[in-house]
Amino acid sequence: MSEMGEVEVRSGDVVLVRGLGAAAPYLAQVTGSRLGRLVVERADGRAAGPVALRDVLCVYKPAGAPSSGGLAPTERRRPTAQMKLEL
Repeated sequence: MSEMGEVEVRSGDVVLVRGLGAAAPYLAQVTGSRLGRLVVERADGRAAGPVALRDVLCVYKPAGAPSSGGLAPTERRRPTAQMKLEL
């Protein structure tokens, strides 16, 4: 497993958490932090206790709405014979 480095985990972020024992990793949303651990709500609805930062494999941040930065608007197309409806 690779090191995450310095990542700030905030409430609302989605994290991939290492499962305990033979359990598979799972996705969870961070709802808060208490006593140095993350309070999470699992995506599959199962119960989850506090999660230590060392058990977080990956952090997904919200990207927000896409921006139109530099993209040209699409040009309007004229209807062709193929696009006309026959009534």
